[in-house]
Amino acid sequence: MTSIVLVEDRKLTPISNFIADLCEISDIDRRKISIRSIKDGEGLEGSHIMLLNGGQPNLNLARALDAIVAGGVIIMNSDERNFAGLRLSKPVRLITYGYNPKSTVTASSIIVHDNISIQYCIQRQFSTLAGIILEPQEFLIRTNHMNLAAEDILAAVSIAMLCGASADKISGVNQTNQALSYV
Repeated sequence: MTSIVLVEDRKLTPISNFIADLCEISDIDRRKISIRSIKDGEGLEGSHIMLLNGGQPNLNLARALDAIVAGGVIIMNSDERNFAGLRLSKPVRLITYGYNPKSTVTASSIIVHDNISIQYCIQRQFSTLAGIILEPQEFLIRTNHMNLAAEDILAAVSIAMLCGASADKISGVNQTNQALSYV
């Protein structure tokens, strides 16, 4: 089972629901994925994918980084200053998201009206957990959930793609004029 840990400053988050939706759209077996939100750093051990979303004043970052499995993936906001000078003690992959031109993924456009539309842009290749290389590309993500920040959408889509969600399946929903949403 793939353990996904969202280390956030919020107790409950819409990101985990959005990740689950993206995985469902892509026919990823949810029984093989465990998504947990953690606020204080407890329960991080054995994480395969760790989202560091910034703003965790009580988080022992060194302890969090030690909890990820060797070869795991850390996804972090490249615009977050708390992560400057980050040192990793084991071999892990790092995927960054944000508006920094050096980010692995970014948004080339964002439109907020009746929904949120983001042109998701992979600027640097990365591989899924299954080893499939995702080359630089862009595709449209649309959601009706107005409480998600653009950065949250970038992180959620990146996690879903790591788990095997395809750009075709995710953007194919948009071609039928059905915006992604969740309950």
